Amino acid sequence: MQQIARIAGVSVTTVSHVLSGNRPVSPRTAERVHAVIQQYDYVPVSAARRLKNGRGGLIALVVPDLTVSYFAHVAKGVERAADAAGLGVIVCSVSTNAPRRHLDLVRDGTVDGIVHLSHDPQIDREIVALSADYPVVIADEALATATSIPTVTADNLRGGRLLGEHLAELGHRQALIIAGPESLGSSSLRVVGIRESFPTALVLRGDFTAESGYRLVGEALASGLTFTCVATGNDDQALGVLRRLREAGIDVPHEMSVTGFDDGIVADALGLTTVHQPAIEMGVRACELLIELIDSAETAEARSDIPPELIPVELRVRRTTARASSPA
Repeated sequence: MQQIARIAGVSVTTVSHVLSGNRPVSPRTAERVHAVIQQYDYVPVSAARRLKNGRGGLIALVVPDLTVSYFAHVAKGVERAADAAGLGVIVCSVSTNAPRRHLDLVRDGTVDGIVHLSHDPQIDREIVALSADYPVVIADEALATATSIPTVTADNLRGGRLLGEHLAELGHRQALIIAGPESLGSSSLRVVGIRESFPTALVLRGDFTAESGYRLVGEALASGLTFTCVATGNDDQALGVLRRLREAGIDVPHEMSVTGFDDGIVADALGLTTVHQPAIEMGVRACELLIELIDSAETAEARSDIPPELIPVELRVRRTTARASSPA
C-alpha cells in the first residue's frame, strides 16, 4: 500500500479507503489509485486482512446442485451482491459431498459466513447448529427448525394460488397436481395455493425431476383418471409431463393444459406457462442479509428477531394453457 501511495501520489490512508470503500474518495483520485493497482497487479493478502480485522473477505454458498439452472441463478445473485461489497464467494454443491468442508471453513475463519440453500436434512441440521455461533442466512427453502436464522424465500403460496386461479379462469374443473417432496415446505405451499381453486384435485408426489413428472402423469393416464389440466411442482416436472402427453397423443394445450413453477431456461424454450421465481434477486437479498449479519456481529438471540423475507412471484402465461376441453 505504501508503494501504491507513492506511485499514485496519495497517502496510504487514501489507498486504504479506496480498497475498503469505507470512506468516500474523489472519483479522480480513486481512478488514479485503481490504475496503479491494475498496472502492478496488486492483490490484497487475505491472511493479512484477517489478522487486522478478523475477517477473511470470503463467504460460502452451499447449494443442492449447480447443474440445476435455478440454483445457478441464485448463485449468480449471491456473487453479484458479494462483488458489490468487495467479497469473494466459495461455492459448494451438496451433490459433490463437499459441504462439510465448507462448514469447517466457517469454523476456522477462512470464510465469514454462509448462504445456505436447503435440501439435505443432515446438512440442514449441521447448519442450524453452526448458526448459533456464526453468521448464516437460508435461501429458497425455509427450515421449520431454523426459526432463529434469517431466511429469504419466494412466495410459494401465492405462486400456487396464481396457477390455480389461472386454470380455473380458463374453465378447468378437473385438475391433477404433480408435486415435489412433501418434506419440502415450498412444495407443500404450492399445493395449498393451487388447491384453493381445486380443492378436490388429486395430488401425486415425486421429486423435482423430469423423470418424476413423466412417470406420475403416465400412471394417472393408465389409471383412468379424468382431468383437463396438470399443475406441476416445477418446470422440470412439467417437461416430463409434456413428453409423456405427447407420446400419448394428447394435444397441449387444446386437450390438456400444463403449468410449471420456476420460469427457468426450460420454461422459456418450451413456451411453458409457469410462475416466475426471481432467483437472482433472491440470491442478492440473501447475500445482503448475510453481509449485514457479518458487519453487525449480532448474537443468535438477536438474529431471531429478523422476520423471514418473501420475494414476490409472477405468473407467466405462455403456450401450454388454454380453455378447458373434454377431460382426457
